[in-house]
Amino acid sequence: MSKNNLSFFAKITIITAVFSLIFLLLLAGLMYTVHLSQSQISFGIFAIYIICCLIGGFLTGKKMKVRRFLWGLGFGSFYFLVLLLLSICFGSNVTENIRHILTVFAACTVSGLIGGIIG
Repeated sequence: MSKNNLSFFAKITIITAVFSLIFLLLLAGLMYTVHLSQSQISFGIFAIYIICCLIGGFLTGKKMKVRRFLWGLGFGSFYFLVLLLLSICFGSNVTENIRHILTVFAACTVSGLIGGIIG
């Protein structure tokens, strides 16, 4: 991976982080106004993961043009790792939620892969 590709990957990560924050703020607004249930909130967060990985995979695939599906898969995996590290830093017990973690990993990697293919 060249230095240009690495800096582009970092930019895409920042862009998807901004999208994540915007979508989370919208979800928080919905929580406040509509009083969503816990399952609706969980679904909304899961949808945000998928949408952001699709966006990141799409932008990465568009830039790389070769092996786009692998770049999208790589982006989805990287996004998941960032989420996992943030969860650990904020005190989440990862060993209790291994099924949920694997589900999120699958969703992030597959949606990143699909985004890369579309890109």
